[in-house]
Amino acid sequence: MPDSTAGKPRRKGKRAAIIAAAVKEFQERGFLETSMDRIAETAQVSKRTVYNHFPSKEELFQSIVTELLDRCGHLEVPEPNADSPIKDQLMAVGRCYAELMTSDDFIKLSRVVLSRFIQSPGLVGSAITGQEPQQPILEWFEAAQQRGLLPHFDNVQATKEFTGLINATEFWPKLISNEQLPGDEARERYLDSIASMFLNHYAP
Repeated sequence: MPDSTAGKPRRKGKRAAIIAAAVKEFQERGFLETSMDRIAETAQVSKRTVYNHFPSKEELFQSIVTELLDRCGHLEVPEPNADSPIKDQLMAVGRCYAELMTSDDFIKLSRVVLSRFIQSPGLVGSAITGQEPQQPILEWFEAAQQRGLLPHFDNVQATKEFTGLINATEFWPKLISNEQLPGDEARERYLDSIASMFLNHYAP
């Protein structure tokens, strides 16, 4: 007798399958036009299973936002090192950030979140503060200052400026226009330029 459950996600993977299905449907149809029925069909689970995990479409969307922020929080950057030129270290931090922000999964999630925020601007304040993606960078600056590798400056403002230059070069063009990412050499050139500008201003 054929296994009627073949191809369906196992119990422990159902939540992840529902989120993945929601991301796909929200991207293709938009938040307002996507039904929980459609998400259940795409995830290959019952509608009851969807509601058991997520009581409403709004809570499902919030879970997508949470996943996006979790990925930001998992950005791993090298520890500040007194034995390495600070410019090289700054470029390495920027490289890690750029790779995360332009990864396919992160871009997909970002498009879903951005489209929903455009439809309902009031959600921004309650769903995302705007600081989480940059938090590991801010903490890196603090650690570098504590070790005497950088002078003291406004870490919040410096983090916005540093990540903003990277976002303007890679993240936003990829997110909005689906532009091709620069190759390794081009990325190194612009990171070198950003690191030089940053250090000229904050650590002359």
